[in-house]
Amino acid sequence: MRQPLDSAIFLAAFTGVLYCLSTAHYHGFLTTAKLDADMMERSFHQVIYSGLIVSFGPILIFLITVSCVLFSYSHALLPGYIDWVRGSIKAKRKVVSFRRRWIGKRISALVEIRAKKTFNHFLVLSLAGVCFIVSLVYVEKKGQSQALTALGNHVEGETRSSSNISVVISSNIKVLSYLGCGAKNCAGIEKGSNRVYYFPQSTGFSFVHDVEGVTKP
Repeated sequence: MRQPLDSAIFLAAFTGVLYCLSTAHYHGFLTTAKLDADMMERSFHQVIYSGLIVSFGPILIFLITVSCVLFSYSHALLPGYIDWVRGSIKAKRKVVSFRRRWIGKRISALVEIRAKKTFNHFLVLSLAGVCFIVSLVYVEKKGQSQALTALGNHVEGETRSSSNISVVISSNIKVLSYLGCGAKNCAGIEKGSNRVYYFPQSTGFSFVHDVEGVTKP
């Protein structure tokens, strides 16, 4: 009965992390692009998928780094340390002296062991919380950078043809630089006037596909 509960808790926590990361990234993008959060509201599936995409790179780098560190520790540092201790009585004395200096000979009581364990758990959770907050700040800045890049390309006229969309708004065709879509509405910024338009997805839009470099398989 315990294993399904643990799996459910892990899945809920992982989903919550993805949701927070995606929301932080999207918030950074919307605030920098000055888009309305209510108009650009996303569905739950969009939020979770976006969070997975945003966190994939950092998580992969973290896993690779931790794997390299653990491999180096278990296959190089730890065996070398054990061989060093086993091969010399002087080394053993140094290790014992070091342990006595920092740990001491005193045997801790049960209540002390519990208090230390509580502190260790609190320290781990605090460090995890700090890392989580730092990651939220990091992904929010990535969203801000993405918005600045999109607006900069629009101002300098370097927007790709596939990012220029044509939308019928109030019976007029507007050529906009695509900014993004939520669950129901999309947003684009007009060239020249820099006016931002919101339009429902049901209206639809068209764009010129950039087929350069596309070859027939």
